[in-house]
Amino acid sequence: MNHLDEFTIHQFRGVHNLRLAGLGQINLLVGDNNSGKTSVLEALSLYADPLNWRRWSSIASMRETGTLSSPSMTEKLIWLFPGGNEPIDDGASPNTKIILSSSGSFPVNGVSADYENFSEIVQSEFAQLSLLRIAEGESGSLEEREREMEAIKIHVTARIPNEVFEETFAFPVNKRFISVRSSRASTFLPSQLIHPASHRLATTTSQLWSDVINAETKIEAIKLLRSFDRDIEDVDIIVSHGDRPTISVKHRKLKRAPLSTFGDGLRRIFTLATAIPGARKGLLLVDELEMAIHTGALRQTIDWLVNASIQNNIQLFCTTHSLETVDTVLDVAQKGVVIAPNDAPASSFAQGTKEGANLVIYRLRKDEDNVTITRFDKESATRLREELGLEIR
Repeated sequence: MNHLDEFTIHQFRGVHNLRLAGLGQINLLVGDNNSGKTSVLEALSLYADPLNWRRWSSIASMRETGTLSSPSMTEKLIWLFPGGNEPIDDGASPNTKIILSSSGSFPVNGVSADYENFSEIVQSEFAQLSLLRIAEGESGSLEEREREMEAIKIHVTARIPNEVFEETFAFPVNKRFISVRSSRASTFLPSQLIHPASHRLATTTSQLWSDVINAETKIEAIKLLRSFDRDIEDVDIIVSHGDRPTISVKHRKLKRAPLSTFGDGLRRIFTLATAIPGARKGLLLVDELEMAIHTGALRQTIDWLVNASIQNNIQLFCTTHSLETVDTVLDVAQKGVVIAPNDAPASSFAQGTKEGANLVIYRLRKDEDNVTITRFDKESATRLREELGLEIR
């Protein structure tokens, strides 16, 4: 059973009325640049846990990772909404709301959100020191120590059968999150969103490896890493005095070395492997599946990823620009995946019978302001590629 059988983006960023019908367990999104593939993954991630303020913050910031200059958090959040940075004074109009819906086993069947701008007076960074100096007789006024700050409130509604949950978040610019909470849904869909730069972020990899340890899937993850570097013996999280947690790899030749010293390919594979526990019984969303992975390792990586998704009841969504990746995914899905026996742990890779993976490919094409979708099931996509040699990206 798929967690989502159908997913519709009514309004999100620049995407309107995009419907993914007949979803499979393995879903591959292809299409030109700026056709909306990444936006689909972001919308799915938001839909999986809409009442979590951290999810909103991380999705809004995802595209700015690694850039030298970045907009404020308020600006990044506003760009999630249709209409971008058009000013809204008295709440969002219907045309600027985020509206998402789905069908399937996930109890949430609709999410909507709007926003409003507001401002508040906050004390400057040195407000306490200023107050002390004023008390000691120095010149200056309290008004000079305060400033007006622009901010945004986001109102979120999540609908499940016979019940509605609402949440309001406030995000001041350059200030810690302020929550105005009304109620909280008791359910959400586990999900992990891996973007093209995730493997370069120390905080992301440390958190993912913590999830691996908590889920007791460390052995499986290290086995995958060893398939690409047989000299890897173990992986740990190490915290030095005054430093952030870092991933330390025990290597037969290098002894102890931080993960950052290894190449992009191994770090990318590490990130994919460690994302499995947090996505178990939920969604795994991978933007640019082939990113940093050499063609020689692509088949092995995709084969492992599809197997892990099947065995952990994960619905996988990936984007790609690579025709070789499309062909590899088709080949893996066509030849089948290893199915663990019913009494085997969800994370095991025990030998079992093989059957084809439930794969669907969606080609997105942007025509002026609209995005159209062409759906290919596994059989039709395979026939188009193998028999006719047609380009389906």
